[in-house]
Amino acid sequence: MTLINDRVEVSVDKTGSPIGFSWKGGHYLVNSKPVRWFARKQWWVESARVQRGIGAGVLEVEMWRMIAADPAKKQNQFELVHDAMLDVWRLVRVYE
Repeated sequence: MTLINDRVEVSVDKTGSPIGFSWKGGHYLVNSKPVRWFARKQWWVESARVQRGIGAGVLEVEMWRMIAADPAKKQNQFELVHDAMLDVWRLVRVYE
């Protein structure tokens, strides 16, 4: 497993599930049904703090795990984080 923290451009289907993403000049197509779950942000690392009384959703991030292939057809398992408030996607792990 390789830890990464790169912003990626993600294409989604009508339900919001990732179907492809661009990373380091390549385009990866999702070959498996993505698995979605929610995890806590590392609030102790982030510079912005959450004000008292704001909902728990601010501290959670949407995680996605999927199998995807690059143009050379090499498949890997990837984990993406989606910050729905900012609509920003980040690639955080690659399992080779």
